[in-house]
Order: sequence, then structure tokens, then C-alpha cells
Amino acid sequence: METINRISKKKHLFISVKPEFAKKIIAKEKKIELRKVKPHVEVGDYVIIYASSPMKSVVGFGMVQQIIETTPEQMWEKYSSILGIDKSRLNDYYDGKERAIGIEIKEIQQITPIHLEDLRNVTPNFQPPQVYRYVSNMDICRIIIDNNRNVRILGNSDLIEQGEDKKGKFYKVYYQEEN
Repeated sequence: METINRISKKKHLFISVKPEFAKKIIAKEKKIELRKVKPHVEVGDYVIIYASSPMKSVVGFGMVQQIIETTPEQMWEKYSSILGIDKSRLNDYYDGKERAIGIEIKEIQQITPIHLEDLRNVTPNFQPPQVYRYVSNMDICRIIIDNNRNVRILGNSDLIEQGEDKKGKFYKVYYQEEN
């Protein structure tokens, strides 16, 4: 079981994906997300999957299995069965490009969608990226990377206490007023 401190040492790559592809990633029909620009991440870093308009929600997360850098032709030849896209769309996407980047995602977890408004409750003025960005705000990461505990807390992370006693590891959540 990872601790919040260990999670904080990993990079969190927040990617915007069209809803049709976000659904395929969550369904594990698409295991490689295609990009034109190589992100600076390592194996084991987190990938936060944001379904763009009209959903405007984080729908899941996973971990980087590998970053693939090759030609569009080789990307199709080697990985077509897990790209979640047809050859025509791949060719259109990489038209005139010599290099194709693939982020292979493992351990994909679907979460209850977290709408953009909820993200902005934690970080006002939060803007999802056009392509991708690195998220360092631990409040957002604590909401999204819940370590399969299925607990979502929106708000001040200072009200979360982590500890260990005779019974085991625990989290305590304090609140200022009940809604």
C-alpha cells in the first residue's frame, strides 16, 4: 500500500482525451494514448484521464507502463490492436509527422467522474490542458489517486490526518461544518 508521501514523489500527468477515447481507455480497449509531443514521465508515474467537453470530468487514472517513440507506421504495425483507433484516423493525426509518441497505460482504474467544477472547488481557476500538463497540487492528486480506497474528499487536505496504531494504518478526516 502506497502512502501519500510516496504518491507525492511521482509525477502526475493530467491528459485531456476526447470522451470516446476516454471511454475506451477505461474499458481497457485502448491501452496506448497517442501524442505528438513526448511527456517527461517515467515508468510508474500516474496518468490522470480527463474526458474533455462535453463531459469535462476526470474519469480514471493509471500508471505509465512505457513511453513509445517510433514512426507512425511502426506504431500501427506493432500496436494497432491496443491503440483504440483505426488506421485512417492515426494517419490523419500524424499527417506530415515522422515521429509518433505513445503513452502505454497500465493498472487503469475507473473512478466516479470528478467534474471540472469539483476540481475548481479544490483549486480555483484550474484549467484542464489542451493536450497534457503535470499536476503538482497534492489536493487534486489526493482526490484522484485514492489508492482504491474509493474515498473522495473535496476541500482542504490539512483536514486529513494519516497515521498508524495497533489496529493498522488509518486516515482521520476532520470537518469544520457539516453540510
